[in-house]
Amino acid sequence: MEPSITHVSGSTGAVGVLGAGRLGDAVAARMREEGKQVVMWSRRFEDPASRPSAGRRSGDDLGAVIQSRVIFSAIPNQALVSLSKRGDLRSFDGVMFALGIDAEARIVRDALPNALVVRLSPAIPQDGGEVRSIGLLDNIARADPRVSLAIAALQPLGPASWIEEEQLYDLVTLLAGPLLTLIRSALTRTIEAGLAERGLTPAARDHVMDVVFNELTRRLRGRHDASKQAEGHRATPGGVTEVALSHSTQVSEQLGAIVDKMLGHMQRLRVPPQE
Repeated sequence: MEPSITHVSGSTGAVGVLGAGRLGDAVAARMREEGKQVVMWSRRFEDPASRPSAGRRSGDDLGAVIQSRVIFSAIPNQALVSLSKRGDLRSFDGVMFALGIDAEARIVRDALPNALVVRLSPAIPQDGGEVRSIGLLDNIARADPRVSLAIAALQPLGPASWIEEEQLYDLVTLLAGPLLTLIRSALTRTIEAGLAERGLTPAARDHVMDVVFNELTRRLRGRHDASKQAEGHRATPGGVTEVALSHSTQVSEQLGAIVDKMLGHMQRLRVPPQE
């Protein structure tokens, strides 16, 4: 059954952003780079003592953001739910990208019953540029007539990979985000320790890191079946590769335990605070 709300009442073509932290700033900056007008609200903008410093763009009021057809909520999902009790946000009937991890889509949809709510996990690049995202396009979102508006609104931000099931979405966002950050950090420390133990100059670190991470990226782009086949043929006569692969089960179990801890923490975040 199609939703009864199919129109979008936003009166401006501007992109709205809720939140002015690292995530909100990155989304807003990318949209402006692509020529989009951005209206931005943050709770701290309402406090005169916390307004943006000189040289930084000041914030807009919440009412101006609500007039946008598309809003990126770069605040926790539970904060968005609380914010929906203010002003006209509850009646917003455009596209709301919910970037938080602390509440499922249904919770945000209950708070914004007229909006198309799409969960989104952007990967913020360190040096600016396009922002790649993982999005949840479940049955409710795919059946909504506004889904084409949502997909089009993401194009200036960067490429998006869509997942249809929310539990899988949660898992993939952790694997593609915090877990990769952990792996990168661990590799960096391993490189630094390897150089130090052998008395090699720390100045070589950046070059070694570039080689290692570029090669890692190249190998990760291969198909899974091709990678498995390569594992069996890449062994050197000295058996160095076999030594490394002999620890793959142990490393996999350790990483799996870390993923379980992250999922557990995510579930704890989703427990509403006691009144």
